Amino acid sequence: MIWGKANTMTIASTLGWGVIVLCVLLMLFSGANRLASLTQDAATADLLDVRYIQHPWVSLFHIVPGVLFLTFAPLQFVARIRRRRISIHRGSGRILATFAAISAVLALVVNFLFPAFGGISTQSAVIFVSVLLLFSLSIAIRHILRKEVRQHREWMIRTFAAAMSVATQRVFTIILIPLTELSLEEVFGTALWLGIGLNLVVAEMWINHTRTTGQLADRA
Repeated sequence: MIWGKANTMTIASTLGWGVIVLCVLLMLFSGANRLASLTQDAATADLLDVRYIQHPWVSLFHIVPGVLFLTFAPLQFVARIRRRRISIHRGSGRILATFAAISAVLALVVNFLFPAFGGISTQSAVIFVSVLLLFSLSIAIRHILRKEVRQHREWMIRTFAAAMSVATQRVFTIILIPLTELSLEEVFGTALWLGIGLNLVVAEMWINHTRTTGQLADRA
């Protein structure tokens, strides 16, 4: 029974890390592509890129911190790094939390500054996930200031899940466009809502599973 739980945990962890790595690579590609688009002429850009080209500095300070957070935040969940390099974990955590907050705040600015690509569906999804990220991050910081490490970890998982929804959105757009034969703009908001929902469900499942596993280990 114990071996079965441990084996399931190992498989789930391996699959989870594989998905995270793929999502990070997807966001690196997407971020690089979006930054490259800032050098284009707005007159020749598509309906999505033109919004960023017309507001390059806001776009830059939204994209770069967000990509950096999504790229390096997963390392914060690696137990070996936390145990052996706790000072690095704390220092990088402060930097990454700042990146996450900047990107989320500017996502809200971008949401109201640019005409929403995908309409009200996209606009409402961006507001929801940005506020959720900032709320989760603030709760996580409050817990770590109180030395409540377990609660801090759980809220940072929720924070990361909210942030990673932009990567999951890309996956859903790839699926929805050929499946529905709709345009990118028509599926954009729906894909983001699906990404948010999936990430939050998976995050809560992982939190509950690891919380139960930890309690069983403590009893043993």
